[in-house]
Amino acid sequence: MVQREKTTPNLSIKSLLKATPKKENEIIIEVKKEPFSQEELRIQWRNLAYSFKDKDLDLYSTLSAHDPILKENFIIELSVYNSTQESDINAKKTELLGYLRKKLNNTLVNLDLVIEKSKPKKGFQTDKDKYRKLVEKNPNVDILRKKFGLSF
Repeated sequence: MVQREKTTPNLSIKSLLKATPKKENEIIIEVKKEPFSQEELRIQWRNLAYSFKDKDLDLYSTLSAHDPILKENFIIELSVYNSTQESDINAKKTELLGYLRKKLNNTLVNLDLVIEKSKPKKGFQTDKDKYRKLVEKNPNVDILRKKFGLSF
């Protein structure tokens, strides 16, 4: 018995150009562009943050620290305090965007993180400065100080 090797048909450039790609595994993504308000975003953002309360308390705190701001073209801007918070959010960004896109019925939603440049807080230098500020808020404090003969 004689064995023959299997031969493959010759391929030509012409036959390759005629071939159409298979579309069996083609994924169709529907683009939804339903508009939403800042208030709707805020509500969904708080629901999203709350969903992390039991699972990831750090992420919950980060998401709850600031309300997001809706910018043009469905860009959501969120302020974070440092690069650690930024990387925590980036690690979960796919999950966060998936939730928001579904709840807001808009597949064009995107998240932009901004690291907040903290301004130095104006502190009080002396006890006298603290007392003056307290008296500004409530003048009755000075009346009580005088009535009880307290010194400053």
